[in-house]
Amino acid sequence: MRKRIAAAMLALCLLCTGAFADFTDVPNDAWYAEAVSWAQANGIMDGVSEGSFAPDGAVTRAMLVTILYRLSGSPDMPESDWGYAYEDVDASAWYAAAVYWARMNGVADGVSDTQFDPDGDITREQLVTMLYRYAGASAIGGALSFYDAASVSSWAVEAVSWASAEGIVSGREGNLFDPQGGATRAECAAILMRYDAIQPEETPETPEVPEYTPDLESIPTNSYDEDEFYIDDEGYLRYGSDSLVGIDVSYHQGEIDWEAVADSGVDFAIIRIGYRGYSEGVIYQDPYFLDNIEGALDNGIEVGIYFFSQAVTVEEAVEEAEQTVEWLRGYSGDITFPVVFDWERISYSGSRTAELSAVTVTDCAIAFFDVIESAGYQPMAYVSPSTANEDIYVDRLTDYPMWLAHYTSDWAMSYYPYYYDMWQYTSSGSVPGIEGNVDLNVLM
Repeated sequence: MRKRIAAAMLALCLLCTGAFADFTDVPNDAWYAEAVSWAQANGIMDGVSEGSFAPDGAVTRAMLVTILYRLSGSPDMPESDWGYAYEDVDASAWYAAAVYWARMNGVADGVSDTQFDPDGDITREQLVTMLYRYAGASAIGGALSFYDAASVSSWAVEAVSWASAEGIVSGREGNLFDPQGGATRAECAAILMRYDAIQPEETPETPEVPEYTPDLESIPTNSYDEDEFYIDDEGYLRYGSDSLVGIDVSYHQGEIDWEAVADSGVDFAIIRIGYRGYSEGVIYQDPYFLDNIEGALDNGIEVGIYFFSQAVTVEEAVEEAEQTVEWLRGYSGDITFPVVFDWERISYSGSRTAELSAVTVTDCAIAFFDVIESAGYQPMAYVSPSTANEDIYVDRLTDYPMWLAHYTSDWAMSYYPYYYDMWQYTSSGSVPGIEGNVDLNVLM
């Protein structure tokens, strides 16, 4: 069960245009600052509220088993396999599957046969013991050097000895381990980061690539007239007289003054609703989704949605689409632009999609589209020239509109030979009401 928790932080820095969340309660010089950034960047832990991480806050038993469950890939846990029930774990609780996974895999038992105590605070020795069991580690001999070693519970001695020898835990002030003391969120982040650092890099297996020969002649061609592109008075690229100007945004743009955006001549916004982590595979809602959709709609800007997919199976693509539909409840009549499947190959160490075949990616796209279309929305594919050439079979997607991402010199018309309905022509656009760069688009 030894697993690397997450990829290098550089990968996320290269992938995203924004920085990690700024927590006002995490000083840059705090001993735990690096660990908090690592945990947040890799989807291990996030803030308790906007701008707050609560480094001294407690970690509950439910929280910790859920973290470990997700790190294991959130394996399917049908309720029929859970075994006897804990009286204090409702089957609908967000942590229920994790609790029973932890019991079935020897990671954590209940405090009794009938109680798990999900809201109970984790002690330092309990945290280390659960991690020790999750890792499937072997005991390391040698006496503990902490001054309070004698107070470590007998069932935790092997785990604490292992964690200490591996450099995963360090003592508190005065060389005390404080085994029964509550583990803080900062300590949890630090312990997980140190554990990750000692794991060997895993070389992903190269999946068998099914044979498929694309029918390129069946793909409609790019028929746009280069002379019809022009820059309007607001500095936006347009095509002919009926084109629309758009932006696409996520939490990377931070807080947006949507009134100023609307006044600048922007017609539509494609808003990120959520994403799947490229290393751990967990689905998250974009933290600014609700603010962005409400702000855009309140100011008369038409809205579309995109989901940043890292699906590696059709089942995961369906899960992403279903989650998107669920998050859109209450907005169905407001979504006048497409719901976009944005799949991008992440090739860095730890990426789940690094070796995925184009056949599987295309299958995932179609599965996503089927769910979105059934829910009454217009699906759309997001591709770059390299994605279309290497990662997805466009000839299987000709029933759907296409959003092209291609940044050319001086916004010259793309050389991409196939059809597209919308063009993301720069990632360094400037729009009033948005600090920093933003993607600009033209809908032909």
